Amino acid sequence: MDWSDLLFPKTCPCCGGELPDGQTVCDGCAPKIRVNPSPHCPCCGVSLRSCRCAKNERAYDRIVAPFFYEGAIRDALLRLKFGKHEDVARYLAFELREAIDARYFGESFDFLTVVPMSRTRYASRGFNQARTLAEFLMKDPPEPLRDTLVDYGLLKKRERGGSMQHLLGAEGRRKNIRDAVSVGPNRPLEGKSVLLLDDIVTTGATVGECAAILRLAGASRVCVAAVAVTRFSEKIAGNTIQEEQKRLNF
Repeated sequence: MDWSDLLFPKTCPCCGGELPDGQTVCDGCAPKIRVNPSPHCPCCGVSLRSCRCAKNERAYDRIVAPFFYEGAIRDALLRLKFGKHEDVARYLAFELREAIDARYFGESFDFLTVVPMSRTRYASRGFNQARTLAEFLMKDPPEPLRDTLVDYGLLKKRERGGSMQHLLGAEGRRKNIRDAVSVGPNRPLEGKSVLLLDDIVTTGATVGECAAILRLAGASRVCVAAVAVTRFSEKIAGNTIQEEQKRLNF
């Protein structure tokens, strides 16, 4: 018997419940996972059968997200965001690795970076969930990232007041992120390709602004990878996160 299973039982990354041997998620959560199936809209990353975006040109070239931000995956991402659960990060990084291998097959990137977090936010939370995902992802890199330089300081977020992104609607997110991000010093990006990683893409405002800044710094190509994307980004409710925290007992 492995006594570590008794002292530290395996838990479902989505709900935190006990996980049967040989399973990655529990029987209750598995039916609640909403896969984001191919083919995908290059603008918003949503499956074409569910896409409702305006097809506006974005600063990034492509976006990959294996799941919709719903059901059990939403629960897993909230557990990661507010609890830094390593079992959640390990599971989501595995799924993200599979998606990057499949959807960026035959491609390669010079840099991997993440959507930045301000020092104030980082100090209050203690970690950046996008970076945590990237760290688990790069323990066994997908093929497109085998020879990629990881640079978590490639992008910086300026310290300033204002509302938090998840409390805002689409237009508010775009205004809030504008001029908030910059490229770190001494980063030679001319002609380089960058994969930008985040946990969730909602309106696309944040990854779009980050991609635009990278382009202005000389990057020739910027692609995005995220665990999940929302189907109807313009309808994000301002209090959704707080409601979900309460439901999941954070």
